[in-house]
Amino acid sequence: MKLHSLIRDPVFQLNLLLWMAKEQPKNEYVVKPVFFESGFQLFYIQHPFPFPPESMSAIDSSDLSISKHPEPELLLRRSTDQHALYFEAKAESFSPESTTARQARGHLLAVGDAFAEVFAPLESCLLCYVLPEERRDLMVECLAELTEQMTEQNLSVGETSVHGLAIENQDLLYIWDHRFKQHSGIVEDSIAVMTGLSEDTDPSPLFLVYSVEDYPDKQNQNLHRRAMIDQIHALLVCALNALPPNTEYERSAEAVLMEMTDGVYEYIGRERQKQMRRLVRNNVFRRIADYAKDRFDDVVSLESSVLRIQFPTKIRKSSFLDWFEDFKKTTFSAEKPVHDPQPRLFDDDEE
Repeated sequence: MKLHSLIRDPVFQLNLLLWMAKEQPKNEYVVKPVFFESGFQLFYIQHPFPFPPESMSAIDSSDLSISKHPEPELLLRRSTDQHALYFEAKAESFSPESTTARQARGHLLAVGDAFAEVFAPLESCLLCYVLPEERRDLMVECLAELTEQMTEQNLSVGETSVHGLAIENQDLLYIWDHRFKQHSGIVEDSIAVMTGLSEDTDPSPLFLVYSVEDYPDKQNQNLHRRAMIDQIHALLVCALNALPPNTEYERSAEAVLMEMTDGVYEYIGRERQKQMRRLVRNNVFRRIADYAKDRFDDVVSLESSVLRIQFPTKIRKSSFLDWFEDFKKTTFSAEKPVHDPQPRLFDDDEE
C-alpha cells in the first residue's frame, strides 16, 4: 500500500495507536510506544460509550443531532493522575454540517462530565482526533464550531486535541498540539513513530484489529481480513510444527485471537470480538476441517468454535504440514464471513 494511502486508512491508524500504547522491547520496536512510555495503558477498543441517564435526557432535550452510542476507536488510561485519552481516527476532516458531525457531538459529550461519572476514578479525558496532517487545521475548526453549538445549549462537553500523521523522508511523524502536551506531559511537538519506510512497506504484520467492512475498492478489497488470516495461519503453522505426535492441540477461536493479538483482544468491544471470532471460525477453522475431512480425518476435528489437531505418527504430521503450510494460498477465503445458516446452542457468536 502506498504511504499516502496508509496514513489515511483508519484501520492502520487504529493499529498504529495500539502499538504506541503497547509495551515493547526497548530499541527493538517497529512502532515507538510513545503512549506506553508516558504511562498510558489500554482501557477499551471500539467499545460504545454508555451515557448515564442525565446525558441521555440532555441529548433528547437538545435541538442538535447527537449520537447516543458514540464508539471511540481507542481509550487509554493512566492511573498515576487518572487521565484518559479518547481517540477517533479519520481519513479526512469533515464539516459541522456533515452526517459525521452527529458522531462527533456524541464524542464531545462523552469526554465531558459524563466521562468521570461513567469511568470513575478516572477524572479527566481528552478527545483526540487523528488524521493526515494537512487536514488538521480544518478538523480543529470543525471541533471548535461543534463545541460552540453544544455549549450554547448548556451541554457539558470535554476538551479536544487534533493529531496529524505525515510522511517525512522515510519516517512516519505523529504530530500533536499544546493541549495534548499539557494533558499527557509529553514535551515534544512531534515524534517519528516509524522509521525506514518505503512505498513497498507492508503494514499487515502490525494489524491486531481489523475492519469487518474492509476496503471498498477492488485493488485493496479484503486487505484487512487477509492480513488477519495470514497471521492466524502463521501462528498455527508455528504451533503445529512444535506439536509432538500423540499430543493434542486444542484451541478455541477466542484463544487463537488472544495469542494473535498478544492479549489486545480482551480490550475490544463485544461486537468487534464477535466479528473476529466469526472470521476465525468460518474462514479458518471450518476451512481446515472441510479440507481435512477426506485427507486427514484422523488428525483434525472441529466442534463449535474449538479446533483439535493430533498427529498419530511423525509421518502423518509431516504429510499434514506439507499440505497445511501451503494451504492458505488457495483455500482461506478473505471474504466477509456470513452468519451460520442455523444457530448453535450456547454459541454467542450468532445473532
